[in-house]
Amino acid sequence: MKILHTSDLQLDAPFLFLGEGGQRHREQLLKALDEIVEIALEGDYQLLLIAGDLFNSNHPQQMTVDFVLSLLGKLPMPICLLPGNHDPYDANSIYRRVTFPTNTVVFTDQMREVVFPMLDCAVYGNAVVSKAQENGPLEGLKPSQEVRWHIAMAHGNVVTGMVASPDRPIYLKEIENCGMDYVALGDWHSFADHSQGSVRACYSGAPEPTAFDQYGAGYVASVTLDERGCHVEKLRVGRVQAEQVSINLSGCSDSDVLDQIMEHAGESKMLEVFLSGMTDVGTVLDPDRLESLLTSHFYAVRIRDQSHPALNEISLEDFESQDVIGQFIRVMQGRIQAAPDEATALRTMRALQLGVALLQGKDVL
Repeated sequence: MKILHTSDLQLDAPFLFLGEGGQRHREQLLKALDEIVEIALEGDYQLLLIAGDLFNSNHPQQMTVDFVLSLLGKLPMPICLLPGNHDPYDANSIYRRVTFPTNTVVFTDQMREVVFPMLDCAVYGNAVVSKAQENGPLEGLKPSQEVRWHIAMAHGNVVTGMVASPDRPIYLKEIENCGMDYVALGDWHSFADHSQGSVRACYSGAPEPTAFDQYGAGYVASVTLDERGCHVEKLRVGRVQAEQVSINLSGCSDSDVLDQIMEHAGESKMLEVFLSGMTDVGTVLDPDRLESLLTSHFYAVRIRDQSHPALNEISLEDFESQDVIGQFIRVMQGRIQAAPDEATALRTMRALQLGVALLQGKDVL
C-alpha cells in the first residue's frame, strides 16, 4: 500500500512578517496543496493523510474552503483529515460547519479508528480539541481492528528532552509500544524521522515554510507498506526554500555586505540574514535599507542585526573634550557603564554608534 502524508499547510495564515508579500505566500500554499493532490493522483497512492493544521484557524475565507473541497473531491482515494492546534475540533470548528467530500474522513473528539476494508487497513486518530490541550495524541493507543495495516495520525510534539513539558506530548516509548506500522506526525514544520523499534514515525513537515526559520520545510512523506515493512521517503513539493546566512561585519563595508548576501540570491529564496561581529566606530548598516535594496532579488528577505559597535576602539584622546563629538562620546560611555541591564546597554551602544556616524557627517537613514 502507498500512502501520501502531509500536514501543516496553515492555509489563510496572515504572514504579516512578509508585508505585501503575505498574499503571494497564501496563494503559494494553495498551489502547494494542488501539487500534493497531483502527486497523489499520478503516483498511484491509495490513501492521503493530512495530519493537522490544514487551515491556519477555524475561520478561513470561503473561497479557500471551496478550493480545498474541490481539490479533495478530485481524488479517487480515501483521505484522512485530522484537526490540529491551529484548526482544532472545538465548538467553532470549521470541520463542524463544512461538509467535506464523501472520500474524506474527518477525525473528531469521538472517533478513534476508521477501517478501510479494500485496503485491509485501519487509521487511528485523536483530533486536537483545544489550542491548550495537554494530553498526548498517542496516549493509550493500541490496535483494535483485525486488519493487515495499522496507521496512526498524531498532531503533537515528540518529547526529545529539548522542551521540558510541551503541549500535546508524544513520548518515544508511546511510539515504540503503540503497535502501529506507521505514525503520521504533524505540528513540526521540518521533515523528521522519530521511528522507534519496529514502528516508523515521521513528521512530513510543512509543504512550504511559514516562517523564515523553517529550513527543513517543503516536503511530504511517501510511505510504502509491503511484506518487507514500512519504507518512508521525503518528496520535495515546495517551491520556496528557507535559508539562513550569518555575516560577520568586522571590516565590512555596505557593498561587502550586499555582495555576500547576493551570493544567496534566488527568486524562490526566503532568506534570513544575521549580521554579527564588531563594527567599526561610526559605521551604521541599516537593516531596513538593506532589505529594500535586496527585495527584488529574493522571494523574501529579512535582516537581523546582532552586531556590536567596537567601542574599545574609541580613544578619547582622539576626541577633544570641548568638541561636541568628544562630549557626546563621554556622556554615552557613562550611560553604558550605568546601564541597569544588557538590553539597555546594547541600545545605548547602538545610539552611540549612530550618533558618532551622524556627527561625522555620514549619510545615515
